[in-house]
Amino acid sequence: MSVVWARRGVLALAGLWVVVLAICFGWRIGFALELEWMEGGSLHQALRLQQGLAIYPEPSAEFVPFLYTPLYTALLAMLGWALPLDFALARVVSVAACVAVGRGLWRLVGQEGKPRAHQAAAVGLWCSGYVFSFRWYDVGRADSLFLALLLWGLVLLRGARGRPRRAALAGLLVGLAFWTKQTAAVFVLASGLLGLLVAPRELLWFAATIAVVDGGGVLLGQRITGGQLWAYIYELHQSHAFNAERFTRKTWGMFGHAAPFLALLLVGRFAGGIWGLARGTGVKGQVDRRGLIYWGVLMATALLVSALGYSTQWAEPNAFMPGVCFGAAFVAVALPVGRGEAAALGLVAAQLVFALLLEPRYQAIQERGLRAGFWDSYAWQDPARTLPDAGQRGRAAALREELRAAGPTLALQRPWWSVLAGGPGHVGSMGIHDVAPTQQRAIERELAARVEAGVYVALYFDGEAPAWLRSPLQRRYTLARTWRGEERVLPMTGYMSAAGMVTPWRGPQLVYLRREASPK
Repeated sequence: MSVVWARRGVLALAGLWVVVLAICFGWRIGFALELEWMEGGSLHQALRLQQGLAIYPEPSAEFVPFLYTPLYTALLAMLGWALPLDFALARVVSVAACVAVGRGLWRLVGQEGKPRAHQAAAVGLWCSGYVFSFRWYDVGRADSLFLALLLWGLVLLRGARGRPRRAALAGLLVGLAFWTKQTAAVFVLASGLLGLLVAPRELLWFAATIAVVDGGGVLLGQRITGGQLWAYIYELHQSHAFNAERFTRKTWGMFGHAAPFLALLLVGRFAGGIWGLARGTGVKGQVDRRGLIYWGVLMATALLVSALGYSTQWAEPNAFMPGVCFGAAFVAVALPVGRGEAAALGLVAAQLVFALLLEPRYQAIQERGLRAGFWDSYAWQDPARTLPDAGQRGRAAALREELRAAGPTLALQRPWWSVLAGGPGHVGSMGIHDVAPTQQRAIERELAARVEAGVYVALYFDGEAPAWLRSPLQRRYTLARTWRGEERVLPMTGYMSAAGMVTPWRGPQLVYLRREASPK
């Protein structure tokens, strides 16, 4: 294969992946209810900001925030003054951030003096990680915005030599990434060391800006919240179980299993001497070794962050998004120019085709071993697992209209449904499990008392009602409907979705009505 044709092939495949994601995003963005079951919690926090209520209060039946820093929800609250504060707005922000990540990858590879096909390789590899990351790029959660801010901050730091203002702007973006998702703290440490390599004289500007934005921000936040900020963004995380097997084995197996051609490419580059192979002459000259080191260390950092995130209790493969992004960056920067380029681009093209056709399901290998589980560890890509069909869209729209007329509503797994029904919102099931056991029991008692008092007209459950709620539920409410199978309105991403479960979630969806409000 000639270099010219290899470059054209990667350009075409990367373009195809951009089109595929554009179709997915456009198809999913207007889905009437949750694409991912915790999207409503982000909207609830944004609503509280609009109402001037505390977003890091003492845990209560009214509200427990997700254990993240607040920038994403603050942005939703701000945009929500001009646009409807709803699922579509939250997804628009994530889609825009995803586009910014792609643009940042294009910029950084070009900044390293690489040809356009290598820039396209980075963008295509990022797009091709969509399914591996559980279709998370476009959902109303903080991950894509966090990654966009972080990547652009690190791109600017790479080119900050002799430009102190650029270094300060880089520090601002990395600092804001922390306020979007505190996972950025690990990258702050890594980038501080890498700044000595790429912009030593400007590093003070970068570090000082982060110190003000993050250090000063935490101190101010602690004062404003009466000490609750640190409890939510750090202390409560320490109570979550750590899955050592995920950290030491499963994460790395899943990356290699999902990207075998990239693993082969990286092994080949190192085995053959990556420094020499990557210094071929290209359109813009030689590759700077500092760029290889810089993006290589950031890829290693991102893989570590992915492993740590995925090893935390209740984590999902959205934790892999940093590894996908910075892995794509390093692979593209490390691609040889000239000798060996056609073969390397051929492996990139093979990976792009592989990800387009096959969905990785590593669990079979984990449970049965490589030899016994390999043939069950991949499935053909099925658009139905990603894109809601007409029936799913119709059921979601009908349920949303039902909620508008329902009156005061409790939906533990979907707290935004209370708002859709005209209420103020309430704590979600994730928040109940995030807090200390004594606080959890207090919240459960309060909710049970409200059910006993008949505060809610309707109660919606994904699965059976929790044990602590069943007695008052039976006394005051009647089971009005049970949805099973395709009757259910399920998320399309993550927990409960067909795309997010090793074993499909088969629980019922139940609707209870207060007895005097029940059908005669």
